[in-house]
Amino acid sequence: MAKTLIANLLSSSTYSLNPLGGEAHYTTTQNQKLEILKLVPSGRIDKNIPYPLLNPLQTLFFTLYDGGNSIVFSPTSSGKSLLSFLFSLKHDGKMVYATPTRSLASEKRRELSSLFGKCEIRTGESLFENFKNSDANVIVATFESFASGLRNNQSWAEGITHVVIDEVHQITKRWVVEELISVCLSREIKLLCLSATLPKIDDFISWINPSLVIKSDWRPTILERSTHRLVEEFKPFCKASGSYEVFALRLLNAIYSLSEKEEQVLIFVPSKKLGWKVLELASREKIGILNQTLPFEIEHEGEPELAFHSADVPKEEREDIEKAFREGRLRKLIATQTLAYGVNLPADRVIISVRGIKEKNAQKVVPDALDIMQMEGRAGRFGIKDRGYSNILIYSVPENLLEKEFKNSFETSIKNESTSDIDTISFIVLLMHLYGGKDFRRFLRSSISFKEIDERSVNYAREFLQRHGYIDEFKLMPKGKFCVRSNVPPTRLEEALRRKSLNLEDSVVIRPLLHTKRFDSLEQFLLDGFLLQKLKDNLLLCGLKCLKDNTYQFLAYIKGITARVKNLKNPPGEFSYLYNDALFLLRNLIDSRKQGLLNFGLERELMIAHSVKYGIEPEFASIGGIRGIGHIRANMIKLTLEEAGINPPSIASQSDVFYETLSSLEEVLLEKLVQLRKLPSKKAKEETKAILKLLQRNLNKALIDEKILLAWGIFTMGERALSMKKQLLELLREELRPAVA
Repeated sequence: MAKTLIANLLSSSTYSLNPLGGEAHYTTTQNQKLEILKLVPSGRIDKNIPYPLLNPLQTLFFTLYDGGNSIVFSPTSSGKSLLSFLFSLKHDGKMVYATPTRSLASEKRRELSSLFGKCEIRTGESLFENFKNSDANVIVATFESFASGLRNNQSWAEGITHVVIDEVHQITKRWVVEELISVCLSREIKLLCLSATLPKIDDFISWINPSLVIKSDWRPTILERSTHRLVEEFKPFCKASGSYEVFALRLLNAIYSLSEKEEQVLIFVPSKKLGWKVLELASREKIGILNQTLPFEIEHEGEPELAFHSADVPKEEREDIEKAFREGRLRKLIATQTLAYGVNLPADRVIISVRGIKEKNAQKVVPDALDIMQMEGRAGRFGIKDRGYSNILIYSVPENLLEKEFKNSFETSIKNESTSDIDTISFIVLLMHLYGGKDFRRFLRSSISFKEIDERSVNYAREFLQRHGYIDEFKLMPKGKFCVRSNVPPTRLEEALRRKSLNLEDSVVIRPLLHTKRFDSLEQFLLDGFLLQKLKDNLLLCGLKCLKDNTYQFLAYIKGITARVKNLKNPPGEFSYLYNDALFLLRNLIDSRKQGLLNFGLERELMIAHSVKYGIEPEFASIGGIRGIGHIRANMIKLTLEEAGINPPSIASQSDVFYETLSSLEEVLLEKLVQLRKLPSKKAKEETKAILKLLQRNLNKALIDEKILLAWGIFTMGERALSMKKQLLELLREELRPAVA
């Protein structure tokens, strides 16, 4: 085992662009004496580096790194991205830069393209990325896409010699990070692991066996942290209904009391419910808000000064909010902690709401100290202001608990809580056989926390997989290979097969295949819960599993209930962007049919894909083939046809008759917009004309989504379908003819 050099970069290090200069101050495990390095001019390394000097962290890494694995622990926004370029200088071949989120991957691709030149992306954002020939030496990928590439021996994942794992502390929340590192170690792929924080550092170092570890206390901007007791220091400034509103009003008061008017401020809250309540109260107090899709009716429209960013917010609105904050048009942004790990939005100040809870007879804080430090990394805008501010608002937190949590944060276990989940264990055990073959336990032994999975759980999962035909004694069977290709856990596939055997409707059957989606954001947006309760009642045959995985909320979207709620401009959260999920689902349904698992037939598979993408019942899926239609308009058309007792055209048919039919039902469509969308008469008439004009623009076109059509072509004919776009429609119609007849 190679000896590890551990270097500590000190907070006394300096870095200035005006005047240009600075020093890296550090000590090492071999020599505790203070060492000083002059910052390295970037021109000595590469003309494409976009600033004249390497900062202290970059200078230290450039000076000390000479090959092998490496780990860098350094605060957010301290310039870790450039380390990947300096890392690559010591290695030939292909590099993968792995990140936790798609938005962060897109950001990193832009940054790295200026340094490396050609840089490709693999995020699962496009189903077609895996069919592109890759000649780039740098690929940015999300954790999940990288893992899928390795599991399935995809061509772009071949020949990798070195890998950067960004935000490696996600290993404590996402077991796929441990899988990636285990596979890279087994294949002797060199690793650079980047993190602001990580528990059990010594254990991690022993596992990775790095040649260099850098622990940095240096920040490009000074951080000033202060702690406040929310209940004692901030009073509600108006009447409230109930204790929860009182609490939210205290938080709203704190936001405006602690921040200056011109500051860019991020406010982190521990729950979506609290974020929405603060926004609702702000609207009530005539504070302008930027969000448009809301779980309450807006009471004041004014110049936006506050917004909420969470998984509940539709994708389009999240992007608008991020842009407004980045450009300074929005000054105050409330967010859940997922933003701390996603897109980079530097702020002058972060305000973090922290509560104390009891868990297993012990006190802890939520968010934990590691998450708090990650959030604090957003405070400070280098080159604009010389310091950032962190205000921690504590409530129900005993004296000194937060201080104790910060002190002990690096001693907690790396074990990922999700590895106690049966879905996860079944998939990990499947991967044991994929990577290990006869020595299937090797995969567990080479990990850092998987090896701690209870032996009884492993044996139970193996017995389950053998009994249901996923593995034989040592290798994957076709059913197991399907799960690896589709990334669907065996337990979820079995649940889909169970639902199919009960003759439940198609949308209920395919819900387990969309296993990465929580579908938990809809309930609070539907101000009248009667329709949701009715859906729950209709799922009694399915059992508790249909309630636990929010099948009823997914059904509410598919049945267009979201289109009937006037406070929704777009479907909320995950429901706002299911395009790629619909394409992957189509691939999995086609593959499943070929394996003799779930057999809906081609026409129904296409209908289901349109149904998921557009949020419309499969029987009306052809409406989704109207280019530019969207969820709400599609369902208004559906309701109009239902009212008139008219069946929709079949999938992939011509739209001409459809336009003529709807034109004769103009008054019915208008009535639906007034009754269900609560549009004033004038706006309803304008919207009716807009829908008819949209249909007119689609005359002489097929009622099928173009990307779904292309996806079918690729799944059926492979890469050559990309050059056959004009022929695909006729080929599909030929395939559908027997089913139609």
